[in-house]
Amino acid sequence: MQTLFIADLHLSDNTPDLNALFAQFLRDHAGKAAALYILGDLFEAWTGDDDDSATAAQVATEIRAFSQTAPVYFIAGNRDFLLGKHYAAQANMTLLPENHLIELFGQKILLTHGDEMCTDDVAYLRYRRVMRCAIVQKILLALPFRKRKQIAENLRAKSRSRKQYTNVYAISDVTEAGVQAALRQFSDISLIIHGHTHRPNTHRHHFAQRKITRYVLPDWYDGAGGYLAVDETGIAFFRLPEKI
Repeated sequence: MQTLFIADLHLSDNTPDLNALFAQFLRDHAGKAAALYILGDLFEAWTGDDDDSATAAQVATEIRAFSQTAPVYFIAGNRDFLLGKHYAAQANMTLLPENHLIELFGQKILLTHGDEMCTDDVAYLRYRRVMRCAIVQKILLALPFRKRKQIAENLRAKSRSRKQYTNVYAISDVTEAGVQAALRQFSDISLIIHGHTHRPNTHRHHFAQRKITRYVLPDWYDGAGGYLAVDETGIAFFRLPEKI
């Protein structure tokens, strides 16, 4: 049975086609998968577990149904780092730390959203350190839900403006320095799987005279998506519905 990895779905009430695609993906793999790992940005924005949107409720229902046949694990992304224990319990998925190690078929794998490895984007990493601070998150979550949504929209507007006037694309990719820093921290791994960059690909790196493979997960946009599957026969990317 395959272990499945997805990231960067960016679901919201404004993405009905993607919401339906995700629901179909879960139904198609129910009873056929060993586990599902969601590596961040499941939602376009998440401002707290008191989100009462139709999408939040439907996604929780769909994931809970899938979880009756296989465990579901979640690592927060840059858009949904405020997703907490209450919603995870509602969806019956397990929250994992931002860097998590697993072993599959004799290979040790580092799972992460990937944004911390984009070391050239200094401004974003500064913002990330602030927003991932537990005290800052506690203050944010103490605000009324409407205020949190407004803050999130303002931050997205600033991000769009920054992308318009600066060459963010060139600095928002994972760097070799970022990968090497991860490998120094987790020196016994052979694979890295992550999302965030929206650049699905397979990369090769060297560390301590060993070859390391890095898989970048596809995003879900324009009514299409993709995932990575790992089983005893190997590792493969798939589009929905056809294989890449």
